[in-house]
Amino acid sequence: MRSDFTWIYPSHPASGDGTNGDTAYRRLYLGIRQAILDGRLHPGEKLPASRDLAKSLGVSRNTVVTSFDLLASEGYLETRIGAGSFVASSLPDREMTATTSHKRRDQDHKSAPPPRLSQSAIRMLAYDRRFPRFRVARPFNPATPDLDAFPFDLWARLLRRSWRAPTLDLTIPVDPLGLPKLRDEVAKWLRQSRGVNCDADQVMIVSGAQQALDLIARALVDPGDIIATEDPGYEGIRGVLAASGAKLLPIPVDDEGLQVDQLSPRDPARIVVTTPSRNYPLGTTLSLARRLALLQWADANDAWIVEDDYDSDYRYDGPPLSSLQGLDRNNRVIYVGTFSRVMFPGIRLGYLVLPAALISVFRGMRGFADGVPAPTAQAALAEFFAEGHFGGHVRKMRLSYGERRAHLRNLIETHAPDMLKILPSDGGLHLCTRLMNGQDDVMLQERMITAQLDCRALSSYYHDKSEKNRPDLPQGLVLGFAGWKKNMISQSFDELIDVIRRKP
Repeated sequence: MRSDFTWIYPSHPASGDGTNGDTAYRRLYLGIRQAILDGRLHPGEKLPASRDLAKSLGVSRNTVVTSFDLLASEGYLETRIGAGSFVASSLPDREMTATTSHKRRDQDHKSAPPPRLSQSAIRMLAYDRRFPRFRVARPFNPATPDLDAFPFDLWARLLRRSWRAPTLDLTIPVDPLGLPKLRDEVAKWLRQSRGVNCDADQVMIVSGAQQALDLIARALVDPGDIIATEDPGYEGIRGVLAASGAKLLPIPVDDEGLQVDQLSPRDPARIVVTTPSRNYPLGTTLSLARRLALLQWADANDAWIVEDDYDSDYRYDGPPLSSLQGLDRNNRVIYVGTFSRVMFPGIRLGYLVLPAALISVFRGMRGFADGVPAPTAQAALAEFFAEGHFGGHVRKMRLSYGERRAHLRNLIETHAPDMLKILPSDGGLHLCTRLMNGQDDVMLQERMITAQLDCRALSSYYHDKSEKNRPDLPQGLVLGFAGWKKNMISQSFDELIDVIRRKP
C-alpha cells in the first residue's frame, strides 16, 4: 500500500463541472475518482484507513468517511469489514475513460516534435543492434551459457552468508575500485589462468565489459580521436566508443587475427580494441608475431591497447592462451573481462586491469559515475572464488561445452556440408559458419526469428554492412551451442536446416 496519498486531494476547488467543488469531501471524492479512472489507483488496491488519510491530508475524518461512502455507493470502492476500503475490481466507466485517455496520449505523442538528443546519444544509437530480443534464450544464441548447470543454491547460500554478519565494506562501501577481497581473488585467478601481470590494486570491478569500455573512452578519448576496432567485431563495442565522439577505424581480421600493418603511423589511433585470444565472431587468434608488433606499435605511437578477453576460459584445443597483457613491458594494455559468460548474464559484474598510471584516474572518475559497485554480489563472488567453486565450475563447463561443440560440428559436417562451412576456431561458446548456397544471411536471420531460432547473421558484425560498399561481405551464421543439451541442439538444428532449405 502506498504511504502518501496527498496527491489525490486537489489543492484548489474544481470549477466548471456544476458541482460544489469547494466542499472538502467533494474535492477528495473527485480526486480519488479521477485517480481510479485514469489508472493511478489500480483495481484491488487498498486505500489508507480513514483516520490515517485524514491526518495525512489535514482534513477531518468525517470528510474522508463521507467521500468513501459516496465512492462506494457509486461502485468505485469496495468496503470489506475488518480489512478496509479497496478500489473496486469492476468499475462503471473506467474502460471508456481509460480508452479515451490512451487515445489522447497517443495523439499527443504523434503530434509532438521528436526530442532533441545529444550528439553522444545520436552517435551511439547509430550502432543500434538489430538482433532478436527473445524473452527466454533460444538456440542458437551465441552468448548464452548453460544456466541449468550453474549452482544457484550454492550462490544463494553465499549471498545469505555475506549479509548474515555484514562487514563495513558491505554496508558503507567506499572504494570505487570494488571490494578488496574480490579484487584480490580476481588478480590471483588472472595470474594463474591467463598469465596476466597484475595485483589487486590494479583491478577495478565494473558492471560489465560495456561499462569498462565507457570508462576507458571517457578517460582517454577526445572527440575526433581515432579508435581502431576489429572488423568484424562485436557491435556493442562500437556503440559505446562512438558516443565519445571518436572516429572508429575498422581494421580487417584474417587467419592471424588483427592486421596490425593496417594501423597508420602517420595518423595513429589513440586506442586499439582487440580480442587477441579469439576474435568475435570469427574465432581467429592473434598470432605471436602480430601480438609483439601491436605492442611495439602502441609504444611507438603513445597509444593504448584494450584487450577484451570475453570468453578465454573456454578453449578446447589445448590450455588457455596467455594474455596479450602478460607480454606487455611498457604498460600500454588495459585488460577487460566479464563473468557473464562463465556464470550467468544477470550477475552484471566484470573487471578492468589497469596500468599503474591509470589507477588514480579511474578511481576518481568512478566517483562521478556510479560511485561504488553494488557490494552484495561482489562479496558472494569473492567467496565463490576463495572456496574454489569458480575454478571448479569453469573446468566442469569446459568439458560439457566441449562435448556440445563437438556434437554441433558433427551435425553440420554430417547433415549440412553443402549448406554450412565451419570456420576454424579453438574455443568459445559458438561456431562461426559460412553459407554455401549464396543466401543473404540477414534475410535468413529474419526467417530464423520467425522459427523461434536466435541465429546471428555473420555479415551484421562487419563495420560497413552496405552491399554497395562491401559486395564481398561474407554471408554466414553464428551458432551458439553452450546453453542447450545435445538433444535440444539436434532438434533445433533440424529446424535450422529446414529454414535454410526453404528458400524465400
